[in-house]
Amino acid sequence: MSPDWLALPEHFAPARVTTYQALPPDTPVTLAQLDGPGCIRRIWAASVRRPTPAHQRQIVLRMYWDGAEVPAVEAPLGDFFGQLHGLPPYPLDSRYLTRQVHAGYTATFPMPFQQGARIEAVAGPGVGDDGILLQTDWHAYPPESFTQPLRFHAQFRRENPCEAFGRNYLLLDAVGRGRFLGFNYGVAVRDDRARWSHAGADNIYVTNAADAPEGPFAHLRGAGGEDAFGASNGGVLHRPSTHLDQGVPYYAQEDLGPALARHTLAAYRFFEADAIPFGQSLQVRFGSMANDICSTAYWYQEPPHRPFVRMPGWDQLLLGTDLPYDDTGAPEPEPRWQLLGPFHPDEEAALDAAADRAGATESFSETGYPADSPWRRESRHIARWAPAADINGFVDFSLTFRPIGPENSLTYPAVGLAETWLHADADDAVTLQIGWVNELRLRVGDGPWESLGGHAYFRNREHRLSLRQGWNRLQIKLDNPDDGLALHAWGSWVFAMRAIDDRGRELALHPERAR
Repeated sequence: MSPDWLALPEHFAPARVTTYQALPPDTPVTLAQLDGPGCIRRIWAASVRRPTPAHQRQIVLRMYWDGAEVPAVEAPLGDFFGQLHGLPPYPLDSRYLTRQVHAGYTATFPMPFQQGARIEAVAGPGVGDDGILLQTDWHAYPPESFTQPLRFHAQFRRENPCEAFGRNYLLLDAVGRGRFLGFNYGVAVRDDRARWSHAGADNIYVTNAADAPEGPFAHLRGAGGEDAFGASNGGVLHRPSTHLDQGVPYYAQEDLGPALARHTLAAYRFFEADAIPFGQSLQVRFGSMANDICSTAYWYQEPPHRPFVRMPGWDQLLLGTDLPYDDTGAPEPEPRWQLLGPFHPDEEAALDAAADRAGATESFSETGYPADSPWRRESRHIARWAPAADINGFVDFSLTFRPIGPENSLTYPAVGLAETWLHADADDAVTLQIGWVNELRLRVGDGPWESLGGHAYFRNREHRLSLRQGWNRLQIKLDNPDDGLALHAWGSWVFAMRAIDDRGRELALHPERAR
């Protein structure tokens, strides 16, 4: 049965396509070609009885909707079906994905299409002469009855080693209107600085249209990495388990590290009851240490989608091989802000003094943190100016300034400043659409600071702002205090903003007019 929000036609004819195809190396092979309108309801696949890492990782599935030349689905066979890292099969029994040991892979994502659908596979050199068996069950709809504009998407990513305590692992970067369905997530721990397999959890940034009734922005911040999948206390005390919408079906201690036990895990999360729609864009990041991390994101959106990151080469698909961020082809947006931090909230006067000093390369060591503060590790307490790219309107201080250590889910007490420039053609007022957590203050030019109040969790509001003709410096200070406000948002240190003039135009942001 289709979810209500997908709104598919009531009447249909069931249909099935079954095929077995050999997979010559580096040769795309069409496994199913369907005429629309229709919706794929179930895909079952099988390769060999005991899949090797190459069978799991070096057979790549691609799916195309409505004659598109680029795939909306691109993922290794195992990873698409929730079997991560190229591991031997492990049991999985979730809402959309099922895998039994020594049995086939099954997926039941509804995959609608208007004109047609095509499923293909391409194999790498490690697969040899083996082929693939694919059975596709689908519904054919009467002509003119299909009106659903959303299309199913799935994208695989892998990175090794990830940046530790920094930008966070980029799990999905989608632009358009759609709905985030969920993801699977795998970690092979290789970073011995902490017993944890993560450095935080899921951070989800949602941007909607300026006039969206649900508001312009939404931000969801997770707690610990294992908490995202329903586990707790590091996850190490839990046996592997699989459930309807969340689970950790694979967990193995490996004891390979010189200081701490290493482990490999595979997990998944589907957002069924706690739906996540998005109107303009969606980005998902997951806290990371210097580990081997992989994921497949599942979502629906109106085409066209943002170009996927580059599919790794055949060897780079395999667990343990190097695949740095720069080799993934992930987009790098231009910085539109300058950030200054971190300062202890008790040292806000020092922040104000630093904010008025020219010289974006200058650093400040007197930031108010005691000797035992997590900010003192690796001198993270030393404040500095740093360029920052926003995430579709979001500025997340914790992606630029963050402490290091096993207490990695929270951002410890801090206050930071964000600076950008707005240009006005004449003396005028604009509307700021702004969302944030904790207390936010702003000022234009050398004017006074104005507090917009505090939020215990992420909330939006509009604020009228007067600009002078020409360039206007906009500064925003955001607290991340160690009190009740911060605890509700688990240390979130983020705001989102857009400026709109009275003609409905969004003003561009320029980070370095004076620096």
